[in-house]
Amino acid sequence: MRIDLVYANEPFATLVTDAYIDREERKGKGASDHAPVVLDLDLG
Repeated sequence: MRIDLVYANEPFATLVTDAYIDREERKGKGASDHAPVVLDLDLG
């Protein structure tokens, strides 16, 4: 399984309220071999 990355500078990183790997996405038919990283951001 490949896990994609999210790079962030310090100001952007302070907006992150949660982050997780969406493993469910890979269970679908014809799914990619990547597992997406999901970020929740507080954009005010």
